[in-house]
Amino acid sequence: LLLPSSVGGALANLAVALLGRVSVNLNFTVSPEAYKSALAQAEIRTILTSRRFIEKVAPLKDIGRLVFIEDLAARIGGAARVKALLKALFLPAAWAGLTRHSAQSDGGRGASADDVATIIFSSGTTGEPKGVMLSHRNLLSNVEALRLVFRPAKTDNLCAILPFFHSFGLTACLWFPLLNGLAAGFHTSPLDGQTIAGLVRGNRCTLLFTTPTFLLAYLRRATREDFATLRLVITGAEKLKARVTDAFEEKFGVRPFEGYGATELSPVAALNLPDAEQGGVRQQGHREGSVGRPIPGVAAKIVDPETGVVLPADQPGLLLIKGPNVMAGYLKRPDLTAQVMRDGWYVTGDIACLDEDGFLTITDRQSRFSKIGGEMVPHLAVEEELQRELKKTEPVVAVTAVPDEKRGERLVVLYTEAAGEPAGLRAIMEKSAVSNLWKPGKDSYYRIDAIPLTGSGKLDVKSLRELAKKLDACTNV
Repeated sequence: LLLPSSVGGALANLAVALLGRVSVNLNFTVSPEAYKSALAQAEIRTILTSRRFIEKVAPLKDIGRLVFIEDLAARIGGAARVKALLKALFLPAAWAGLTRHSAQSDGGRGASADDVATIIFSSGTTGEPKGVMLSHRNLLSNVEALRLVFRPAKTDNLCAILPFFHSFGLTACLWFPLLNGLAAGFHTSPLDGQTIAGLVRGNRCTLLFTTPTFLLAYLRRATREDFATLRLVITGAEKLKARVTDAFEEKFGVRPFEGYGATELSPVAALNLPDAEQGGVRQQGHREGSVGRPIPGVAAKIVDPETGVVLPADQPGLLLIKGPNVMAGYLKRPDLTAQVMRDGWYVTGDIACLDEDGFLTITDRQSRFSKIGGEMVPHLAVEEELQRELKKTEPVVAVTAVPDEKRGERLVVLYTEAAGEPAGLRAIMEKSAVSNLWKPGKDSYYRIDAIPLTGSGKLDVKSLRELAKKLDACTNV
């Protein structure tokens, strides 16, 4: 499927699921190479899309046979629609077609909760895209956990703006409202702050799932009246900075909460939530700087990255997650699957710590560390030092590393015009209390037009690293 977050996209995904087929929502924001890789890995020959939408992603239109949902809809007459409605209302679920189709295609075994429901391809920010296979059990367990913690009412209305090629969008913005009987308003672009403000105001939306990057667009475009009905704003995919949280709450009167997950986890694993009180007992639901507690049914542990030994509370190490939301595996890559699975535990690749109250704090990704002089140096910590002193809510600096003959790697800071001059950035790091090993060299600051991001608002680590290597090579010729 090559469709945006929309009613048409939701109906197409629902139809594919009811037919017992495996959906692949293609990422239309990735490079042509990553797009072609996804097509090849999943052996996709036919793409379900929309004429109106394909005009916006014209560079991709010559890849695969295209079937347009407008043409399919035009072939469904009024009588067929009425017949389908009556079937949906009155026939048993077993007659809907799912069980019959599955039984015919798998030798009579019938549909199973462990059958693959969808394949979501990673953005390829750290290498070739991987096809993450999520089963019906994976998706249903995550939806059920979200229902338990969000406690949605029939009067709730979701502003559904995240793309379906992103696991957060597919689970939280498609299956969560569908399986809980909630109204949802879709929009094709999560960055269209003005239209989304109108959508929330017009539908009186109470729930908003988004990313910190997209929050910045709403801060610029929306008014307090636009978001007056929101009761819960949940962000994921990247770190939620305190300055963004405070600015959003000050303007709109609702505080965003940060969660944690991964495509391989269907995707939600932990959430911050509002504090709750019942029967005179108060429970703390969130802790500043953390990504919350593991959701129902999910377990987390912190281990030593080298030995695998479980570490005590508040000591950072490698984060492992276990639960019914852990993926079925990577498409056609049992070798990669084996690398990230340990006795049923998914190795996230994130460095984190758990406190005594069960709150999880993410320090950085393993892939965003550099080993310099025998010490692990976190890129995110250097970024946050610069961002904090610059007092910027939007990302204006990004830290990565380039090869170095003496120390193995060397930190590099890429910055945009909004960050100011390199002399100012160097001065911030010189005055900083962080270890001298963490401070980039004087000639390791390069200006770029924009921080590279993925379609979901994440930092594009692969593009960032390649850009840094290119700039560094040009400078040191």
